[in-house]
Amino acid sequence: MFLSRVKLKPDIGRNSQLGRLLTDRTYGTHRLLYDLFDAQGIDGRHFLYREEIAKEQLGHRSGARGEPLYYLLSAEEPKSETALFLAESKPFKPGFQQGQRLAFKVRVNPTVSKQGKRHDLVMDEQICFYQQISQSLGLPVLANKQALKQQLLAKQETLVVWLQDYLGSSRYFACLQQNLRVDALLKIALEHAVSKRLQSWLCDNPSRAGCFSIAECTIEDDILDREFEVPIFEYYGYQAHPIPEKNRGARFCSVDLSGELIVNAPEQFSSLLQKGIGSAKGFGCGLMLVKPVSQFF
Repeated sequence: MFLSRVKLKPDIGRNSQLGRLLTDRTYGTHRLLYDLFDAQGIDGRHFLYREEIAKEQLGHRSGARGEPLYYLLSAEEPKSETALFLAESKPFKPGFQQGQRLAFKVRVNPTVSKQGKRHDLVMDEQICFYQQISQSLGLPVLANKQALKQQLLAKQETLVVWLQDYLGSSRYFACLQQNLRVDALLKIALEHAVSKRLQSWLCDNPSRAGCFSIAECTIEDDILDREFEVPIFEYYGYQAHPIPEKNRGARFCSVDLSGELIVNAPEQFSSLLQKGIGSAKGFGCGLMLVKPVSQFF
């Protein structure tokens, strides 16, 4: 396996509109990156890739600006140069150990199957969480997310009590001392619920169960004189992407996950990295980047 960092050639990235076009396309980017290889693999999908912004990753090195930057994991070593790209590659033979702690980040397309159809997991959890609160408060369990939120906010006194109990045993316990409005508390609680659902999806999916677990750290609550363990895990960058290559109105959602994990099954974990995580791999999802916790991306 090879891990590569791929950049647009400077004259193309800075002096043409191609850089902008690449950020607006999805599967088209995957097809362009094919040019780095001499042959296509099984099902035309023999590499994983992740798009970043060069300025954020490389700082001021090589005059990096806002052009796209790609990380590739492939079985074949890519060409060092094409008409569009420059690639730097190195062999990827990590040799993981059981119990090893790794910092990670991965862009994924998390979905859940319901009645034979796949749905965006983040949106599904937002609705499920509002329904859970509504049921607890004796309110109608509606199907519409906005209607659920409105009926909850209409019952502020009982909602606050529920949220205080829910957040009091979470990493966000300190927010209860900040005199926040009930809508702000509800937003924080929703973020916490989505985070837990994403962590479960990442670690407990049948294809990954037992492969790795999320590391934890101890936090202290000086007010109640207690301490408890919380996962080193966060999500961000949740967004929807149009797929004009398929049909009008088609889209998929992605979210970035990061934190620290513990390797439980080294061989299985290595295989998982090569295969990628989740769906939408042809759209830049699934490539998990890892490093020992003492290093940074």
